[in-house]
Amino acid sequence: HGIEFFGLSDEVRRRRERIKQSHGLQRFAEFIELLAVLADSSDFRLLSNVKLQSFDDEETLAKISGIVDFLNEHYSEAFSMAELCQQVGMSESSFSRYFRRATGNTFTSFVNQLRVHKACLLLMETDRYVTNVCYDAGFNNVANFNRRFLEIKGMTPKEFRQQAKARFGRDT
Repeated sequence: HGIEFFGLSDEVRRRRERIKQSHGLQRFAEFIELLAVLADSSDFRLLSNVKLQSFDDEETLAKISGIVDFLNEHYSEAFSMAELCQQVGMSESSFSRYFRRATGNTFTSFVNQLRVHKACLLLMETDRYVTNVCYDAGFNNVANFNRRFLEIKGMTPKEFRQQAKARFGRDT
């Protein structure tokens, strides 16, 4: 799922440096100590709530898993649910039902969350204009991008970038 920890930056930085400087069993021990610090932390949040549920029908699960893989690879491209349904040989109503059961999200919600997640990475790792990030993440309308970003992250893309820069000290 990915986890974001708060208030541990200095501690983690020190421990990572000790891990990099050690070798063999000592390195492993340092890593385990870092994991223990993270495990004891109660100030964190999960970055994703996407997980595939189990199905009695392995063939359908494989189809949904294939769609999720496709979405992760092609999130920036234009596609429709109807096109994907055709690829896996499912009706739209069956696909919608199975997709929601498998991921806990509607197809549209899943795609929006995925694209916003990709936009977050671009906002943190590049200095591209927010408008360019919008299109790079697969949105075709800046107003919709800003609306979905605010809905999912609780802040604007610009605010997210500023917060990430302050939190992670990145020069983006």
